[in-house]
Amino acid sequence: MSEENVMTTALQRWPAFQAAFFAPPNSLRLGNGIDILDRLIATADSLLAHDPPHPVVLPALIERTTHYFAIAFTEDQSRMLRELLQSHIGKTWTDFNGQSLQGTNNDPLEQAATSFAGNHRYVYRFRVANSARNDVRESIELLLNSIRSAPQRQARIALPLGRLISDLADACAAGAEQEAHAAYARLAADHRLSQANRLFLQIQILAAFERWQELDQHPELDMLLRLPRPSLVSDACARLAMSKLQDPSNLIAFIPVATRFNALIDSVTTIRSAAGARYYTLWALTAGEPAELLRQRLTEAGWDTDPFIITSLSTAAASPNITASVAALTAAQLRRRAKESIETGRYDAAVDMLSELPTHLSDLPAVVTSVSHTFTPKAIALLERHRTAHGDDAIRSALNLIQCPESKAEPAALPIKLIDLFSASTKPQHLPDLVASIEHTGVSQLRAPGGTDAVCHAIREVMDGDGPDRLSPGIDVCIDLVRDLKISDAPISDLRALSYRVLELWAYHDRSGDRHRAARIVQLVGDLVELGLGVQTFDEVVELLRAGWDPFLTDADLPLGLDLLEHLLAHCSDATGSLHKLGAPMLSRIGAHNAPRIPSATLAIAVDLASSFGLSIELPAPSEHVSEEPQTVRPGLRIGLYSLQEQTLDRTKRILRQRHPNLDVLTCTDRVATDALRAAARAADLFVIMDRAATHAATTALKAERPTAPIRYAAGKGSSSMIEAVETWLRDEATSSNGDHP
Repeated sequence: MSEENVMTTALQRWPAFQAAFFAPPNSLRLGNGIDILDRLIATADSLLAHDPPHPVVLPALIERTTHYFAIAFTEDQSRMLRELLQSHIGKTWTDFNGQSLQGTNNDPLEQAATSFAGNHRYVYRFRVANSARNDVRESIELLLNSIRSAPQRQARIALPLGRLISDLADACAAGAEQEAHAAYARLAADHRLSQANRLFLQIQILAAFERWQELDQHPELDMLLRLPRPSLVSDACARLAMSKLQDPSNLIAFIPVATRFNALIDSVTTIRSAAGARYYTLWALTAGEPAELLRQRLTEAGWDTDPFIITSLSTAAASPNITASVAALTAAQLRRRAKESIETGRYDAAVDMLSELPTHLSDLPAVVTSVSHTFTPKAIALLERHRTAHGDDAIRSALNLIQCPESKAEPAALPIKLIDLFSASTKPQHLPDLVASIEHTGVSQLRAPGGTDAVCHAIREVMDGDGPDRLSPGIDVCIDLVRDLKISDAPISDLRALSYRVLELWAYHDRSGDRHRAARIVQLVGDLVELGLGVQTFDEVVELLRAGWDPFLTDADLPLGLDLLEHLLAHCSDATGSLHKLGAPMLSRIGAHNAPRIPSATLAIAVDLASSFGLSIELPAPSEHVSEEPQTVRPGLRIGLYSLQEQTLDRTKRILRQRHPNLDVLTCTDRVATDALRAAARAADLFVIMDRAATHAATTALKAERPTAPIRYAAGKGSSSMIEAVETWLRDEATSSNGDHP
């Protein structure tokens, strides 16, 4: 088990470990009112709550002799713990010899401690002389206080908050609910994140996985609706609001919803999803905005093809209560309506009114206020007209008056921003502002007619000649744009074009060996091939992957590569054609020399995939193969697997049956909550869900049928992640059973 995995799951596995550890042959029991035991458990709770978890020391009473188990979670912690034990305990009253456990054996307590720590080398065990119990107990408590109060001895590099937030957004976009909650847990424990931002992330997660009831009953939702919010949070609230409407095209039904939620989407440039566009449309129509003017605005922003929006605008245009034309209003009426629009959060409407007025200095504060919230071409033209008339100093004075950063009021086009990101001439201190600006308006500019084509052209321009002057953060921002464009339900042609161009940028110019970025590219490619590609384009995608995958032809990256191969195989009509160029280098490097270093489940998948390419993998003799052995399972144990990837499910089932002959494996690929799906959920001892390839309806039904029964989630979209989830549960079950019965 990796150190990172232990750090993220130790606290979650703590209750199960206690149940296994405080069981025979340990005579100590939790809840028996033993003061010293209660104090040590409370201390352990505190130590495990840190990130990463701190070492703990726990007692065991075996045949009237006191034993202590000292447990660390990383190699550095283990060295530190050994030194502390030598200095605080020594050999006077104990048999401590500085040696960790030598490996697992039949002792249930050692098995439980090893499983909890993740490695037997991180566990120390020693006995205490009966006459020195009090002295050793006091020394143990001093040792734990030292661990709790001392700073971490190992160097730790905190990941940038932007990277952590991007991981959460990636998980939400991929439908990986378990991974999203794990990403949020890391962020929630980070002191750099404010309480307000934690709330924002909670709201986004609930909306991403359609937890509407939980979101609607969130105790801080009403307060959130009165606060300034990021556009993603506003979009999450808009999705909640639209979920409440039985007939979305009915403005009368929308009025009570609007009364609670108010101006969630204050500009067409901050729309992030179809639900956000629908809320924006209804909010504008209930305020009396002319339907034709609103239609023009939505067309320019690329949101006019939604059937719901078309119906709503047509219904409003046919209404007898048509708002007077803007051109027919007097200057006083225009200013009054502009003021009303700003007060109700309809900044596009305010720009429409102000654009009809001559450039008067008294209107400049309203102009700057409106343009600082909406970055449409019409808004920028309005600002430039006032700049020409009044000068830069007047613009700056108005910006200072409303306390708005000037950079927000003067955005450049998205292609220019991207080129600047990749240019060495852009000063490093300006990069964060560029990234923030792209995050704020990137989707709106991509969705505008011709917007995606312009961005693809800019990326090609960046790749011309010797390529980009600097790769990061531009390449990561481009991957973010693909993700956000996907969430916005953009036209498939736009999403396909941008995905291909970003893949090309990565394949030809990224030689960093960045595994995190490679995993994001695998997700991007998976989404791309699911859009549907012709044979020629598919071959080009495979060729790009082959060009960029050389840094990842390693044992450590093999699971990610196999996930990629499996997904491509599912969408390839000829596995021996172009895909062979990617699969052969990945699989042919496996042999007797490195098989012992590869997890046995991953190795089994590689062997299975090799046959698809006409390859065979030479493995060492079983006695030489030191990878972990499959767990023996009791006859009749039933495992359920759910995914929309049918080939992956078939491969997972086949390999699990080979490795565990007694295992009964059920597979489900239903998109909705069918009777067969519910029956399988009730029948299985464990259900593993591949939430990256699932539907909300099916996963909701599975969880409803198994309110207390175990559910695990596959970390990826390949067989290896499903097998790993199953076998981790089997190992945990075996450890728990051994702990309960000496």
